[in-house]
Amino acid sequence: MRNLALTGLTVCVVLLFVAAATCGQTPEGDGSSAGTTITLAAGRMSPVVSDAPSRPSGSVALTASVVYPGLGQLLNDSETKAAIIGAVEAFLIARLVLEDRWTRDSKRNYVETGSAVWYNEYSEHYDRRQTLIWWAAIAALYSLTDAYVDAHLAGFDDPLPAYLDAVSIGPGSGGDELRVALSVRF
Repeated sequence: MRNLALTGLTVCVVLLFVAAATCGQTPEGDGSSAGTTITLAAGRMSPVVSDAPSRPSGSVALTASVVYPGLGQLLNDSETKAAIIGAVEAFLIARLVLEDRWTRDSKRNYVETGSAVWYNEYSEHYDRRQTLIWWAAIAALYSLTDAYVDAHLAGFDDPLPAYLDAVSIGPGSGGDELRVALSVRF
């Protein structure tokens, strides 16, 4: 039974990595990720075509991460983070299910036999289950927070506007100075 669960977990992890690897690929063309985005508008049956890159709102990315671990990161075009977060959460959830099953079995065996060996096994599995609950909650909160913040920071790395030539920060002429330079084109 344990081998079957571990095999299922391995298949889930492999599928997450394959999905993450293929999400970043673009269809035929010049290989760039810029292109036409087709989205379905609410209340319409036909797709709305837009050349602007789609950026999900923070609440959409957060909700997507609640629905499926790593989906919010995929919406934010963070395929690597999505694969890692999805794999970690899948592992934690699968392990939590196994520990819960082993905890219940150990408790049932202890109640039936009254043996201290079963009680010790029950106690170990119970402690591991509680620890896994905390780790799964922490991983889920991290995933939700990361998806929300990344959605709000989308476009933060966009290039400087056309009227700005350069922004530079560096050491000043003296040893204890900081120099900030901003070049503006008129």
